[in-house]
Amino acid sequence: MTARKVAVDGVGAETEVSMDDWVEIGVFAPADEEEELGEPLHFEKRRLRSGAQSITVTVPRKPGRAGIDPYHLLLDRDVQDNAREVLDSE
Repeated sequence: MTARKVAVDGVGAETEVSMDDWVEIGVFAPADEEEELGEPLHFEKRRLRSGAQSITVTVPRKPGRAGIDPYHLLLDRDVQDNAREVLDSE
């Protein structure tokens, strides 16, 4: 995963700024058809810094999706890239 933070001025120009923030991360069970995210299997705040990083957690059963800021609490121009399907590692 690569984390980054940008500041946007009044005309929409973006400038990348250093990130050193506490952000919610979550791992979720597979969702029903009408849900975006399933039941939370793991949820916590982690300190994220700019750049590439890896987060490893153990969950009690097979996850469906995992992501940062999964409930979209932070301002974000592209919320679709915050969570991803968990690939089967078996």
